[in-house]
Amino acid sequence: MVSIPVRLFKAARRERIRFHHVYRPGPDPDSEPEEDTAPDPLPKGVREFPRRTPETPPPSPEPAPEPEPVARVRYVPTGDVEDAPVERSQLLKGFEIEKDRYVTFEPQEVAALRPRTSTELSIAEFVRLEEIDPVFFETSYYAVPDPGGEKPYALLFRALSETRYAAVGSLAMHGREHATVIRPGTRGLILHTLFYQAEVRADQEYQIDPALVTAKELDLAKMLIGALAAPFDPGKLKDTFEERLRSLIEARAQTAVSAYQHAESPNRAPVVDIMEALRKSLEMAKKPPQSERSKGPAREKAPRARARRSRP
Repeated sequence: MVSIPVRLFKAARRERIRFHHVYRPGPDPDSEPEEDTAPDPLPKGVREFPRRTPETPPPSPEPAPEPEPVARVRYVPTGDVEDAPVERSQLLKGFEIEKDRYVTFEPQEVAALRPRTSTELSIAEFVRLEEIDPVFFETSYYAVPDPGGEKPYALLFRALSETRYAAVGSLAMHGREHATVIRPGTRGLILHTLFYQAEVRADQEYQIDPALVTAKELDLAKMLIGALAAPFDPGKLKDTFEERLRSLIEARAQTAVSAYQHAESPNRAPVVDIMEALRKSLEMAKKPPQSERSKGPAREKAPRARARRSRP
């Protein structure tokens, strides 16, 4: 028996530009207002004449103002919040290009760049299926023709099957563009989304040293492979945990208990004429409460009392 200790690393991962929520804090309400440095107005009837000054060169253009700093939005438990919450209208999308420095965008700017879900899949080229490293495959979909598309679907399936080629193209869905490959399955077409080359971590693939293996060891390994060779049968792939768990559930089926019976839900209200119900509600709203009718003249004070209670 030969055991090979290994560690596992993800060979590919979908890479996306990730934004943080940032905002520009407003002025401090407790800060003192700036002093008004405007000169006092001249008395009535007095005119101010311009002073003669020596000619001076025109001022150089002022540099662009430094953008106001932004603050990162932090999500904390409600009980720990000390400052006022940030309004949604104040939120910006910020990409951190370096520590505590953000490129900011309005949410509408980013949303305008997202591609709409494609209604067509454009095929760019046909490639040999065996030339595609399986590490590039991400998600698999069965492609089913819409009514009226059965004949061209069958034509593409047979052409790919007999030439052993696959169709490479692109498709936009879920707010991003996907590289895709369409290949013939057993009975129909199968579409796979692909990782982009930059998302496959080829640099993390381990590089073997061929000199570590002798010719005899290699021959024995080939003999072992030949002894265990068999056609691929997906039915042999078993999830043993699920099988053991299902067997345990079936063994205890006789001991199943009844669910707790909650109180019966109240009967639904009878269907009423909505216009008639609104008229009755309006009539009741116009009538003063019984307590106010019994007080007589004192009911004039009620509106003022309600107004005081309604203040925040």
